[in-house]
Amino acid sequence: MNKKDQILNSLLKNAFKIWAFFLDLIFPIECVNCNCEEKWLCQTCFNTIKLRHFQVCLACKQKTIFGKFCSHCAPNYKLDGVLIASYYNQEIVDKLIKNFKYYFVKDLSQDLAKILILFLNDLLDKNKKIHSQAGLTNSLLTNFSNNLIIPVPLSAYRQRWRDFNQAELIARLIAQNFNLELSINQLIRKKHTKPQVKLNKIKRKINVKGCFDWQADDLAGRQIILIDDVVTTGATLNECAKVLKYHGASKVWALALANG
Repeated sequence: MNKKDQILNSLLKNAFKIWAFFLDLIFPIECVNCNCEEKWLCQTCFNTIKLRHFQVCLACKQKTIFGKFCSHCAPNYKLDGVLIASYYNQEIVDKLIKNFKYYFVKDLSQDLAKILILFLNDLLDKNKKIHSQAGLTNSLLTNFSNNLIIPVPLSAYRQRWRDFNQAELIARLIAQNFNLELSINQLIRKKHTKPQVKLNKIKRKINVKGCFDWQADDLAGRQIILIDDVVTTGATLNECAKVLKYHGASKVWALALANG
C-alpha cells in the first residue's frame, strides 16, 4: 500500500468511527425486529427465525441431498454445492442482513453466525442419520473437521468503505465454534466491481470473471467451505471455486445465510 492509499485508508477509518459514534447517540442499541432495548436481536425474536429443512440445486431449484448441484446443472459449476441456512423472505432475516451490511452493525455478526452454527449442527445430525440408515455419505459433513473455512473477500475499496468484511466476521466465529482451520487474506479479490445486486444473471458472471486469486501454498486436495451472507445466482462463489480448484482444492462448498 502506497502513502496515498495509507492516508485515504486512515481518513476513511476515522470518518467511519465518527459516523458510528453519532449513530450510537441517535440510535441506541435495540432489537432490529421488536425494538426492545439493550440487544441488536433479542432472544424472543431470534427464536422465530426458521431454518431451512431441505436444500435445492441452486441453479434449477430441484430438491437435492445437502444442496449438491443436480446432475444436469453440475457441469456448469466448479462449486460442488451450496448450503443455505434460512429464508431471505423472512422479514427478520432481511432486517438482520441489511443492518449488518448497509448500516454497519458489526455486533450482528454474533447472531448471524449463531444461525449458521445451529443450521450446521442440524445438518451434521441429519448426515449421521442418513448415513446410518441408507449408506449415503456427504464428505463435507462426514469429514467436517477437515474443512478449511474461507470467507468471500471484498475489494480493497469496498473493505475501506465498510471498514469490515461481513463474511470474514461470520467465518471467524464459525471456525472458532467448530475448531476448524480458517484462511484470511489468502483468497483475494484483485479488482473492484459493480455490485452484483444491480445485474442480471449473465452480467453477474461477466462482472466477477477473473476477480479472484489465491496467494498461498497449493491447497493439495483440501476441502473448502466458502462463507458469504447472501447467495443469488452463485456467480461470485463459483468464480472463487474456480480459483481454489485451480490451486488444488478437491471440493468447494458454499455456506450462506439466505438466498437473495
